[in-house]
Amino acid sequence: MPARTAIMKAIRTPSFVFFASVLLVSVLTGILSKPYFTERVFYLYENAYAFDGENDHLVTYHSSTGGPVQVRIDDELHRTVLVGGQSYSIADKSVPYTARFRVAYPNGHAYKVEGSGSGGLLLSYDDEGNLVSDVQMYANGERIKQEGEEDFPPSALVIAAYPDYHFKRGMPAFLYLALALLVYGWCAFRYEAFQTWTFRLSPQRLMYENPEPSDFYYFMCKAGGIVVMAGSLFVAFKAF
Repeated sequence: MPARTAIMKAIRTPSFVFFASVLLVSVLTGILSKPYFTERVFYLYENAYAFDGENDHLVTYHSSTGGPVQVRIDDELHRTVLVGGQSYSIADKSVPYTARFRVAYPNGHAYKVEGSGSGGLLLSYDDEGNLVSDVQMYANGERIKQEGEEDFPPSALVIAAYPDYHFKRGMPAFLYLALALLVYGWCAFRYEAFQTWTFRLSPQRLMYENPEPSDFYYFMCKAGGIVVMAGSLFVAFKAF
């Protein structure tokens, strides 16, 4: 009974509740965010597309915010992007060290897309060699189409057609950093022994003989711990 009572008291302590909550939230965040960080995606408009399946040289990509996009692999050098009931033909004309594509639109327009190797930055040009901007304007979530602008930028269609240009989203390392900051902030706020230890590590103590932390120092540690814990939430959101 005494052991059980001690365990129950330990479970009710703020430290146990904090670290148990951190562990639970960390596990749930890891499970729920794994697809976000591991799936390779591409964007059309502002919709993110991920691989959904392949059937007889027809690859389908899905998005939670837009209709499906399909890529038909016609042969080794030709692919067709099917989106919104329209077909966009892409011919691979790459040469060593230079990725080069020709994109033909349903309206008869054609563009050249070039980049430095597979997976590199792609730039689009019209038939006269003028650079075509891939920047699209939006207002209140609605796209503002400029005069002469195509529905989809040429480079975006090339990226959709070739998985080498798909990419993983986010920076999961920020989640680990946020977790470390959260634990550090809690320790700085909660534990006097930790506050004293950080004082011993501070170079400022070398300026005094037999230095000891003051009440003001302990107060600032608590205040700083609160700030660090709040800041850890901001860092966590930077991961996405």
